[in-house]
Amino acid sequence: MSDARTVQPGDRTLAYLTLVPSAALLILLSAVPTVTVFATAMQDVGLGALSGPWVGFENFIWALNNGAFWTALWNTFVWVFGSVAVEMVLGLGIALLLHQSFAMRGIARAILLAPYLVPTIVAVLVWRYMFHDIVGILNFFLMDIGVIDRPLQWLSSTSWAMVSVIIVGVWKFFPFVVLALLGILQSIPQEQYEAAKIDGASAFQQFWRITLPYVMPVFILTALLRTIWTFHKFEIIYLLTGGGPLDATTTLPILVYQKGFVDFELGRAAAIAILTFVILAALIAVYFLLMRRAESKQ
Repeated sequence: MSDARTVQPGDRTLAYLTLVPSAALLILLSAVPTVTVFATAMQDVGLGALSGPWVGFENFIWALNNGAFWTALWNTFVWVFGSVAVEMVLGLGIALLLHQSFAMRGIARAILLAPYLVPTIVAVLVWRYMFHDIVGILNFFLMDIGVIDRPLQWLSSTSWAMVSVIIVGVWKFFPFVVLALLGILQSIPQEQYEAAKIDGASAFQQFWRITLPYVMPVFILTALLRTIWTFHKFEIIYLLTGGGPLDATTTLPILVYQKGFVDFELGRAAAIAILTFVILAALIAVYFLLMRRAESKQ
């Protein structure tokens, strides 16, 4: 006897009605703030004011004609693509190592998650101490092995500040890449490796012809996700350098904060935020395009 229940005419209506509270909450939490930001970008609004004179697209024109915006945009691309590139290469290498069988592999995988689990504020404070030019362990270690002959100004030098924040970002988030790639590595059929060994394929040939084709779709999608998430990352740079020195690490999120809560120019801050949103929307569009292509090949 079949237990399948016949769909009644009112079931679909009931399903829609049960979704109304969740849909209303999503609209309240996302759509309303988004519309408010767009409206604010069209006005000359100061901090604490609910509205101001309507200026149209003047705030967008100001941003696009302002050197600070283009400097922040360039810094953002350096920060994002520098971090993501190192994360992906390092993550792939460590994932390949952890995929091998060796003693205490489970403990090694658990230790690997430590940076990802440490709260950002704690990680940044530890790294600030390590970057200290006088008592920092990094300068002590590099001088001890003879790489440098005097302490480096990691966070107060325009040459090293961006490198410093990229190092911290990579350390904090590369475990995510490792986990994503390790999962796909474990799903590769071992029979393919055994057949390749019988045919005399070297370790590099096995990686190039078997491992890489399996990993590449997840690799690309993980890189795009990390790009999108890193693009609007704020707290690491703000806590380490505050955007300095001399705007050397001022990214778009930092510039939005400075315009909105330091210069009290909410209209211009909202315009920069919207331009940032447009760039992120383009990245998301690329992400979904590649995701569909990856799914179609499976």
